[in-house]
Amino acid sequence: MNLNKECVLKNRAVVFFGPPGVGKGTITTRLAKEFKCRTISSGDLLSENVKGGTDLGHQAKKFMDSGGLVPDQLVTRMVVAGLEKTDGCVFLDGFPRTSIQAEELAAYLKKRDWELLVVDLEADDRFLMERLTGRLICRDCGAIYHRINLTPKKEGVCDICGGGLYQRADDRPDVVTARLSVYHQQSAPLRDYYQKLGLMVTLRGDTVLDETLAAVRRILVNIP
Repeated sequence: MNLNKECVLKNRAVVFFGPPGVGKGTITTRLAKEFKCRTISSGDLLSENVKGGTDLGHQAKKFMDSGGLVPDQLVTRMVVAGLEKTDGCVFLDGFPRTSIQAEELAAYLKKRDWELLVVDLEADDRFLMERLTGRLICRDCGAIYHRINLTPKKEGVCDICGGGLYQRADDRPDVVTARLSVYHQQSAPLRDYYQKLGLMVTLRGDTVLDETLAAVRRILVNIP
């Protein structure tokens, strides 16, 4: 079965699109191993650059902390560098977020003769606010917890590696509100862009995780 999945996704990029907090990272992480695809997360790339103190990281940090979108050029440079090291198939989490990024991605994939599929995950703002403001991250391994839905066995401590848990600066209520506003204004129009191209499938992102995973899996294994 895994071999068939590999063949279906060979030379294909799958974009997981949707608002902050809809579960793109969790879904790509769960399915990447199953489909033997590499995952490139623009959020992870940005965080790595900020943590590493790179020039790109310094430039991006001021936008991330305020809840704004990092400029297209910075994000695209990091993602393309990751794509250059990728063969077979790739899941893209959080990229593209603007029309400019989408056009740059399309040009790059055309150059490599890769196909594109967009999985659009939808959820309302109230659900996303509750999910994001309760999120906790392990400082050491990056594992994700939630104050209500996925609590650690010991408060403030990661079950996996014992690292300390913290709330990201961009998960504060005021910043989450700004992030969602930015998404609706700048990123949501991408839905129209991809719908017109016939590349997008829309699913609910506020269902039980196993149900969402099953729905995405059905789409991926039945790509024509």
